Amino acid sequence: MSGDIYISIDRVLDNSKQWNQLFQVELKRVMIHAILHFLGYDDKKIKSKKLMRKKEEFYLILFQ
Repeated sequence: MSGDIYISIDRVLDNSKQWNQLFQVELKRVMIHAILHFLGYDDKKIKSKKLMRKKEEFYLILFQ
């Protein structure tokens, strides 16, 4: 498997402000989110979006 991940630092900064989150934490969340997509997870439907959010939170805890 191979692919590219493009991350808008401006978007991460905006999101971190919107969600009152540290920039580094939001950057990690976006990176995890992208990797989950590579692994086949989808966030188009409510149920799958909730699952992705749970996975993001799980892996964010591992970074702490």
